[in-house]
Amino acid sequence: MQEADFEQFYTASKPGRCPNPELCNSVKFTVSSGKGSTVCRDYQEVKLQEQVQKLAIGTIPRSMAIVLQDDLVDCCKPGDDVTVFGIVRRRWRPLNADTRVDIEIVIEANYVQVNNEQRTKSSITEELRQEFENFWSKSCTTPLTARNKILASVCPQVYGLYLVKLAVTLVLVGGVQRHAENGTRIRGESHMLLVGDPGTGKSQFLKYVAKIVGRSILTTGIGSTSAGLTVTAVKDSGEWQLEAGALVLADGGVCCIDEFSSIREHDKASIHEAMEQQTLSVAKA
Repeated sequence: MQEADFEQFYTASKPGRCPNPELCNSVKFTVSSGKGSTVCRDYQEVKLQEQVQKLAIGTIPRSMAIVLQDDLVDCCKPGDDVTVFGIVRRRWRPLNADTRVDIEIVIEANYVQVNNEQRTKSSITEELRQEFENFWSKSCTTPLTARNKILASVCPQVYGLYLVKLAVTLVLVGGVQRHAENGTRIRGESHMLLVGDPGTGKSQFLKYVAKIVGRSILTTGIGSTSAGLTVTAVKDSGEWQLEAGALVLADGGVCCIDEFSSIREHDKASIHEAMEQQTLSVAKA
């Protein structure tokens, strides 16, 4: 049995001679295709990129390939903030005559920790629940006063604009999805279009939302294309792969697009499906 080599992208090359010279010593081999002749395992490669908001000004985020195997496959999704524990390995394509060998550094993961998993009901502690009940019990007769206290803590660097802060709060809270009997799903999340004169704090609200939401992407409409917002097809090492755009990376969170009016009309049409149906249909030739 010939084992595939990790350092050569798991390609099984034919051996030069039989490893048992006493019984065989043959140099001719054929690949067996019978039942039980091949042993497979779950395998996945993901690309890990540095967080842009944690880099110094003018620094380009670097990326590295992560190899996930067996039970680690599908343990994270595009846009997740993860911490990877693993072994730094090197690999290269099978050697051919008169060709240059490109060595690639990858990490063979042993454990992946997702830092921005969606919080469930069990994450609400009893102390937090009691504080929440005390806050509303004191304001049961004046609920608008309690609402104003909450709005005052939303984007505190901007003075006033309580209607805008109320709209931002409602977007963050979201709604309830509804599923009809015929299988139709009605989204519970709302969209917000913030329109105003220059210098009125629109970008400050977007930055605040992107900061407090676990899964969030802050991008600008200047120079954005439909591929950058949805999904793009790239050719890597002779194989076509799909790379997630801003809307895919913000799945389950908030995607903030600044200067939305700068997006071209045919690029705006590509995000209509994501805004209404919350799905993306990919048809790449």
